[in-house]
Amino acid sequence: MSKQAILYTRVSTDPQDKGYSPETQLQACRNYAERLGYAIVAELQDTHSGATPIAERPTGKELVAMLKRRDANAVIVYCVDRLSRDIVDLLATVRDWIRSGVEVHTCDIGRIKSELDIVLVIKGWQGSDEREKIRERTSRGRNGKAQSGKVVGSGKPRYGYRYVYQEMGSGKRTVIGLAIVDAEAHIVKLIFRWYAYGNAVNGYKPMPALGIARRLSEMQTLSPDKRNIARERGPHIWSQTAVLRILQDEVYAGVYRYGKLIGKNGRGGNRPTGEQITVSVPAIIDRDLWRAAQERRAYNKLMSQRNCKHEYLLRGMGTCGACQYSFLGDTRIVRGKRYFYYHCSQNSHRFPTLETICRQKAVRAEVLECAVWDYILKQWRDAKDFECKLRILQQDELDSLQPKRERLEAVLSLIADCEREALDTAHAMKRARGVVSQKLEREQEEINERHEALTMERDELLLALDSRRYTEKRIAAALRTREDVVTGLDATTFEDKRRILEFLRVQVTVRDGTAWVACVVAAEAVPIDLHTSTNTRRDR
Repeated sequence: MSKQAILYTRVSTDPQDKGYSPETQLQACRNYAERLGYAIVAELQDTHSGATPIAERPTGKELVAMLKRRDANAVIVYCVDRLSRDIVDLLATVRDWIRSGVEVHTCDIGRIKSELDIVLVIKGWQGSDEREKIRERTSRGRNGKAQSGKVVGSGKPRYGYRYVYQEMGSGKRTVIGLAIVDAEAHIVKLIFRWYAYGNAVNGYKPMPALGIARRLSEMQTLSPDKRNIARERGPHIWSQTAVLRILQDEVYAGVYRYGKLIGKNGRGGNRPTGEQITVSVPAIIDRDLWRAAQERRAYNKLMSQRNCKHEYLLRGMGTCGACQYSFLGDTRIVRGKRYFYYHCSQNSHRFPTLETICRQKAVRAEVLECAVWDYILKQWRDAKDFECKLRILQQDELDSLQPKRERLEAVLSLIADCEREALDTAHAMKRARGVVSQKLEREQEEINERHEALTMERDELLLALDSRRYTEKRIAAALRTREDVVTGLDATTFEDKRRILEFLRVQVTVRDGTAWVACVVAAEAVPIDLHTSTNTRRDR
């Protein structure tokens, strides 16, 4: 194969990327390719952060696919951190490409012949380390700002408030506090009072969040919920979620909390209250009203749990075919007798007198659940056919995880290399003195940090690979259950049915008396006429 190369450039909004213009990178890569006699197959430009693994960036995926197809036998980038600012991703990717016969070139290093190339490791670690330092400085700056009693603001301020800014010079400014917006603050006070104590219209009985949302909508009060506009509900329609969001936010009682979430997008969960940084801000409601509202929230939650006695088999699996909203379980009492239904959730959140609602009729839970279960029984009537379909799904899942297995193999190899480096460095340190000893200490610190990053990546990959749905154990359990149900050896419990439906990823769409049932072992959704569906009273 002739010398063919793909040029890859990357510029993102990262502060580190200033000065890396796409054209500057491309021209340098073109000159490099021309100097070494490479024919340029493609010029790919990426705009994603270097912290994102190469194979997960849109353009990065295209690059990986082209190399797998052997569209080129070389990759040329401007410098190491254009490939990745994650040391683990960088070393694992370079290792895979080199071992598959792809040459890796950077304009600042030249050809990289091994993932253990000392210059690659150093430059890769510098890029990764700089990214961590910027993140740490940003986090430290925000924490310091909050600890000094200032609000750390970004995005839209909370309903009822506006940001107070401090001029920083050169046309820049920063958020330092909150100020009350009187018109919105009046609405906030109404929400808390109605929720805790009600009003004269309803006899001073505490109002539910949905009732408050309806009342505010009837009053044509501008809603803070942007999602309502996206769903074409109108700017003056309040949602139950918008009301609850206000009721649970302590900022309205004068306490702003910074650092509620741990990690990016709260992946690490909620930080304990005692570890959060609190800042005093102007209060819209007094502390007594705040406490009364929180007591009402706790009481309503308790009563809600007590009233949810009926278990709906298709919970989370139903969709309204008319408007695409989810189907919810619903209990109705007629002449003292309880009846259970599934109905379109849009009707639970919208207000008939103020906006258009879905006209899809509710469906008896007994009818729909029995019809779906009968459908599942038909799907696994033939034992060999059912197992064959599960094996196909198992293989598809294994195929989709192949990139993770390959990456795990690369990471394990890098961990082994790292541990050998650590051993060599430890032996060298026993004999080192003076400046050599200091250099080895810095090298030891870098090896420890790299090993920690690699082991963290290894654990995440192992967790992902262990979270498979179609394991041998689960397939065997599904086949045993199928046998027991079909032969009637065991009465199928609600938990058994629910587990089977989840395993088969059943989805039900209902419209005008017809249910379309789909699952992973069927080629397409099958329509079932609920008006003529029989055997609804049999215990399946």
